[in-house]
Amino acid sequence: MNQSAKWIIGVIVVVAIVAIGYVVSRGPREVSAAPIKIGVVAPMTGNLAFMGEGLKDAILLAKENMDSTRYAYELIFEDDQLDPKMTASAVNKLISVDKADAIVSFSSVTGNVVVPIAEQNKVVHFGIASDPNVAKGKYNFIHWTPPSEENKVFIAELQRRGIKKLGVFESNAQGAAAIMADLGERLKGTGIEIVTDQVFNFGEKNFRSIIAKAKNSGAEIYLLMAFSPELEVLAKQIKEAGINTPLTSIESFELSEQVALFEGEWYVNAADPTGDFTNKFKAKTDKNPTLGAANGYDIFNLVVATTEKIIGPTKPTPDQIANELTKIKNFSGALGNLSVNEDGLVVSKAAVRMIKDGKPVTVGK
Repeated sequence: MNQSAKWIIGVIVVVAIVAIGYVVSRGPREVSAAPIKIGVVAPMTGNLAFMGEGLKDAILLAKENMDSTRYAYELIFEDDQLDPKMTASAVNKLISVDKADAIVSFSSVTGNVVVPIAEQNKVVHFGIASDPNVAKGKYNFIHWTPPSEENKVFIAELQRRGIKKLGVFESNAQGAAAIMADLGERLKGTGIEIVTDQVFNFGEKNFRSIIAKAKNSGAEIYLLMAFSPELEVLAKQIKEAGINTPLTSIESFELSEQVALFEGEWYVNAADPTGDFTNKFKAKTDKNPTLGAANGYDIFNLVVATTEKIIGPTKPTPDQIANELTKIKNFSGALGNLSVNEDGLVVSKAAVRMIKDGKPVTVGK
């Protein structure tokens, strides 16, 4: 072999080595398998559309920021207006028509609708919900601050403020019921009592009769557990009744676009997301993250992280994804260090917040 041929072969070898090194440094490449489809069911129109849009923005942000992946990922968004009937229709469409591999739902009310459908069709479901029943079965999970965490912080704040008598107005919904059941148990032996508990249904517009019942209860503070628009109507009618008793909530104040109604009032909600997530969200939307946005961001990343661990000639099955999700420990997320517990819950912390100058601000933990 002459020197010229040896030189050409040497160049080819070097180029090949460099090319292989470049491909390796770029990380795993997408396989030719069909994409992993993640369906998101949330209120995109109606009174809580701002919540659904915040969730959508956060999940799109997570997809934009993900590293090079082995599999392709496709997002499908469906509007349910937080109406269980629309939720059922949207989820069935995602499964039967779109062939979704995973579904994200928003609220306990709609999450409970998804649970049996996901279980029957063997599709992974992540609920952003308070009700632990949303995590029932092999394929259902929850990423939310659970009632146990919120109520511990809520009771501690009541005690710090010396409040002994609590009045409650609660929507007839699974999430509110789960929070109240846990709160009732935790109040035992604290010296704090619920002196009135008024329950109402979705769509209620006239709260005057239940307000009259609660007015003479001796409550030192009223806990409002409601969604929009009932939340705003209730708050306005309490003030119209000449009641100046302070108002508080667990989550509910941030379910309203009219937070000025609760100016100066304290309440309990999920702890603040990390500064990194908040800065990225603001840069993308020019807004602060809405309630549940950080959860959606984390859920997308959790599904991707678990799916990427599964190597094969075709895309992972929901069984494989569900099995990998149960192994998640110490995952760095928008809501801190996350793990999936034995009940399928991704637990995050709670904090005391207050509406100041028309914005939610964390004031204690």
